[in-house]
This record gives sequence, structure tokens and C-alpha cells, in this order.
Amino acid sequence: MTDALIQVGIETIGTLHPEALGLIRDGLYFDLGGQFRNPHHDPAMRYRTGLDPEVREHVLTTPGVMPMVERIAESAKAVHRAYADPRHLLVNVTIACRGGRHRSVAVAEAVAAYLRTDGIGVEVHHRHIDRPVIENQAD
Repeated sequence: MTDALIQVGIETIGTLHPEALGLIRDGLYFDLGGQFRNPHHDPAMRYRTGLDPEVREHVLTTPGVMPMVERIAESAKAVHRAYADPRHLLVNVTIACRGGRHRSVAVAEAVAAYLRTDGIGVEVHHRHIDRPVIENQAD
């Protein structure tokens, strides 16, 4: 049973957006840029998002991504458990990639699903998912 109380807040950002680094809150920060293949480089996926099933599958089947999903979720759980009364704690998790549309979104949704299976209330907010695609991405 999932508690209605939000215990983990996940935000995704694209680090190539000018204001992105100012959006990082106190809490856990994970930058996926440069670590995993970028759907942006595939013209068929460039203008889609990590909410699209094809993009999501592309991201989540990239070698190393699922261990990263588990690492992020377990880190959030560890911070949450570290407090005497975790019902009054909101753990902030920021997950970044270059454009904030593909990798960070797919990974954030997978982390949220992982946490929800443990009964942890999660809210996800994708800050740059609706922004125009940044055409020149190095990774």
C-alpha cells in the first residue's frame, strides 16, 4: 500500500538550459549526461521525450542504466530512513541530462516506480520536458 504522503520529490532538468543549475535543490543530484547513450542523436527520437515508450525503452535498456536507477532509488531511501521521523521529511532528488527531455525523464519515472513498489510516496516534475529541443548536444 502506498502512503499518500509525498516522501520523495524528483525533478528532472536539462543542464544546457541557462537557468538549470539554479533549479537544483538541497538533496541528491545525479547527472546522466555523458554516461549513457543519448536518444537525441537518433533523429527518430530527438523530438520525443522519455515518456514515449520507444524512448523509455531505448534509455532503460542502455547498459548501466538500470543499476543507476536502483542506486538513485536506494540513495533516496537511505536518506529518508536516516531521520528519526521520516514522515516529516521530503527527500529532494534532481536528475539531469543535457536537454532534460530523454534520459533524465525516463530514469526519473523508473526511479519513481521503484520507490512506489516499496510504498514510498513520490512526486515527479519534469522541468524542461516541454522546452524546445537543444539541437547541439555533445553527448
